[in-house]
Amino acid sequence: MYQLVSDCRSCGSGNLTEVLDLGAQPPANHFRFSGEPPPDPVPLRLCQCQSCSTVQITASISPRDLFSDYLWVTGTSKAALSYSKTFYNQVTLAVSTLNRPDQRGPGSVIEIASNDGTFLHRFQQGGWRVLGIEPARNIARSAVTNGVPTVAEFFDAEFADHLVADHGPADVVVARNVIPHVENVHSVVAGLATLAGEDGILVVEIHSAEVILRELHYDSIYHEHLFYFSLGTLTGLFQKHGLYPFDIFESPISGGSLAVFFSRRQHPTSSRHEEAVEREHQHETNSSSRWLAFADSAIEHAHALKEVVERYSNSRTIIGYGASARSSTMLNFAGITNSEVAVIIDQNELKQGRLTPGTDIPVVSSEVGLCQLRPEDAVLLLAWNFEDEIVAQLRSSGFQGDI
Repeated sequence: MYQLVSDCRSCGSGNLTEVLDLGAQPPANHFRFSGEPPPDPVPLRLCQCQSCSTVQITASISPRDLFSDYLWVTGTSKAALSYSKTFYNQVTLAVSTLNRPDQRGPGSVIEIASNDGTFLHRFQQGGWRVLGIEPARNIARSAVTNGVPTVAEFFDAEFADHLVADHGPADVVVARNVIPHVENVHSVVAGLATLAGEDGILVVEIHSAEVILRELHYDSIYHEHLFYFSLGTLTGLFQKHGLYPFDIFESPISGGSLAVFFSRRQHPTSSRHEEAVEREHQHETNSSSRWLAFADSAIEHAHALKEVVERYSNSRTIIGYGASARSSTMLNFAGITNSEVAVIIDQNELKQGRLTPGTDIPVVSSEVGLCQLRPEDAVLLLAWNFEDEIVAQLRSSGFQGDI
């Protein structure tokens, strides 16, 4: 089911050192129906390469087991829908400022791991030709139904060759929150370079390592996320394939991400990019000492969370909100189960009626969950990266208890 690596996936060095052991956990999106066998636990151990500084986990689960039938749907998040407009504006602005004589208007966009096509739909509305590549067949079907051309395949260098042969290179290639997921990362990045060709631009979005460190996002560590890139370690990987950064902007996704522009042509770097490089240097984002301090804080936080939840559960009902993959890591690491949390509300219908991985907490709709809340009860905010959206919904429903 899984393999453990001892060499760095980015540079090949055998010099990996442990940062944090989160124990053996089931895959974070393996929500099961009652009566189905529980998923097997897999080691979840975070390490850092002492040669290139890339932070990564050691276990690799087959991507077909993780992604062929997927439960995260981009369009279910109001925050993602709103951000898709910002993303479109930032990308089209970058294209317009490159002074490419061949670019006389909207061109072509290919997105890798395009999910339900939410972001590509923005480009469609702007007159761009779009194509999505999405390995989860259930999600790809949804995208096609919604009018976004989508191919249900896993992406790599060989598949990129076929795409370019059929469609030619793209003006813009988008890879949002996918590079950290892939075991065959060099094949995927080589494929992205092929799709972009000599003149296209590549937009890569990653959960920011600096944000992970600063805001203690240990719950973002799960088996789908093999890598935890900084700007520096991501740049090092892409430069191995002849791709160079020239601009960057911040994203609200995952509680704080970076969207980095790359191309084969070495365009002048923007002031935003230069400032980001300097910030990372000042904060020592790639230092081993910061990651080890992060690990100590994560252990302390998990113990404290367990104590708070146990104290509340002794006198009132606790309902969770947001059956996210990241909540699976936090619940399992803290040892919080259905003994303390009655149900978890989630808007994603694909998760409703299932049990959370490892902790077996029922996932329900907001209608079902809110009916169980009394004024004296409490809500455990699990999808905290959507805090504003969730708190607004809870308060509008009339719940005035602790969150």
